Amino acid sequence: MVPETSWQQVAWHERRSYWELGEAERQGLREALEQEAAHLARHADRALDDYAAFPGTLEGQLVNGDVLATLLPSLRHNPTQGYEALEDPAGRASVHLNALGKRLRDRALALARREPVIIFMGGQATGKTTGALALGPAFGAVFDAPHTEPEGVAFLLGRIRRAGCSEVHLAYTDRDPEGSLRAMLARSEREGRYVPLDRMARAHAWAPFTFLGLAPRVGRSLQLYHVRVDEEGPGRMTEGQDALASVRARPKPADSVVAYLLQTAYLSLLRNPNHDRQAYFPRDVLAGLNRTLDPWRRSEADHLLRRFFQAVAERGPEGGAGA
Repeated sequence: MVPETSWQQVAWHERRSYWELGEAERQGLREALEQEAAHLARHADRALDDYAAFPGTLEGQLVNGDVLATLLPSLRHNPTQGYEALEDPAGRASVHLNALGKRLRDRALALARREPVIIFMGGQATGKTTGALALGPAFGAVFDAPHTEPEGVAFLLGRIRRAGCSEVHLAYTDRDPEGSLRAMLARSEREGRYVPLDRMARAHAWAPFTFLGLAPRVGRSLQLYHVRVDEEGPGRMTEGQDALASVRARPKPADSVVAYLLQTAYLSLLRNPNHDRQAYFPRDVLAGLNRTLDPWRRSEADHLLRRFFQAVAERGPEGGAGA
């Protein structure tokens, strides 16, 4: 979704995470993002027109906070560092972006004109956006986010009802953690955006419970779907009570277990790099991910990262500019 810019031309092994920069440089980026986000919030109508002009937003019909952030010029200049800076508690750009996101939500619902609305939910990199873009034109508004906090989903459902949209569809996209990790890393090459592993583990663990909590609402006003995604793409989809039954039957490990699975799969990628060019991931993304590991695994990951990219730099074209 992010157009190719200069950050993609930096050699993969030379890229630097926001967290590796000096404090003065990090502060400069935070302040630039805050000023840009505040400007967008002050001129919300113009900003949302620009958002609707982006590819992958269905002309503003699709609500996606990650795409909304690409309105920030400093983030477009280096998306990996920009998204990381938005995660930094020392910054305030996210406050303005959240306010703009609420305007985007309300505008999408106004444009829906009481037509059916669909919400996609699930852990990161499970195929939500792919499904949203494929099915979105059939709905008045499309909400694309993890939506794994019960209170947040309940609030959104209430807001949709107050907008006069009486028919709501909710699709839970489900993928195993290891497959999601690979998909997230592949996306980081295209968009410069990754998900901290601890946050990814929480979303994947909480999603099925949030979905099941909506069971009392199933009926004429709320239609539920469970979509299983594998390496080949979307697989079997179940609806209504069948969807609830399939989610009840699936394993539902705690977030600590999902975190262990994600970290183990991630370290395996660093230990056993495939010599296929497509298996190499940008250094800034991996350096940022290393920060989200448990402390007892972080030192090994840092050692593997140094060894991994030394080999990449020496091997030839893999050490050059990104694809």
